[in-house]
Amino acid sequence: MLVEAWELPVYSNLYLSKFNLVKGVKTLNEHQLIQEYFSEIGSAFLVEQGIRVPIGDDAAVISSPKGKESVISVDTSIGGVHFLESMHASDIAYRSVSVALSDLAACGATPAWFTLALSLKKYDPKWLSDFKKGLEDISAELKIPLIGGDTTKGNLSITVQVGGYVEAGKALTREGARIGDVIYVTGCIGAASSALDNLRGGNLTRLDKNRYLRPKIRFEVSSKLLDIASSAIDISDGLFQDLDHICKASKVGAVICLEKIPTFLSNSLTIDEINRGDDYEILFTSDKSKREKIKRIAKEENIPICEIGSINEGDEVDIFSPDGVFLKASSGYQHF
Repeated sequence: MLVEAWELPVYSNLYLSKFNLVKGVKTLNEHQLIQEYFSEIGSAFLVEQGIRVPIGDDAAVISSPKGKESVISVDTSIGGVHFLESMHASDIAYRSVSVALSDLAACGATPAWFTLALSLKKYDPKWLSDFKKGLEDISAELKIPLIGGDTTKGNLSITVQVGGYVEAGKALTREGARIGDVIYVTGCIGAASSALDNLRGGNLTRLDKNRYLRPKIRFEVSSKLLDIASSAIDISDGLFQDLDHICKASKVGAVICLEKIPTFLSNSLTIDEINRGDDYEILFTSDKSKREKIKRIAKEENIPICEIGSINEGDEVDIFSPDGVFLKASSGYQHF
């Protein structure tokens, strides 16, 4: 363990301070810390992703592909708020990067790199080794390198910045929905929140692990929507709340048929359970003429893509039950 007056160092782009350790624990200098935990994560993909200057210098230097635009997003996950601190460190790492990447998928971008700012209460070599494994897993899966970051002492907090590329002028946004467009959603809704309940209750299954601990981001679908979707968003705060973000940005309304929403429990979820969030599926709109193309994408990728409603001239999201009764959803996840 560390004594109280310890320093967590910057491991990338800035110089590192030496750890102050109690007797019996190895002291790491700046170079050793970088080498042991962070310097090699995704290093095999540096050239492929255009990273000219990686970890170890004052800043990363990145070459952008010709004809592409950069897409950048950042996401902070707080222990006890966005994830359970009792989770395995490798899953915490994987999930933190994955949920940040979901914003890139919503734009139709292809991921290229990530950075990490990590706040820890204490130095724990075993925890850091496990955390590193989770970073390595998602790095290898998507062929993206860790190119920089920062560390400091404090409550467990993980901030991940992600970057990728999309064809110039084709990025999907929230503000393109048009009256008459069809509303679609990938995958199924409510699985992650159910998995979180199981995790809290100590009944986590292997399927739950994929649903909540290691969500798979829909890059294989979103990249094919660039010439098909008129707007898109990832479902993080709740389906209805995120659809409302599209409506507000596009200055339109929406009508949703509750029975058409694909859920993992055969449509047995309540409206508020559907709106709990953490699904990281893609919610998008598209012209009616694109229906067959969307069906083809779903078949090619073996991922359900379901039509759940339409865009109208209103200014809010209207939800109707199978018998035509108007329903009102909760506000979804609130950050403040």
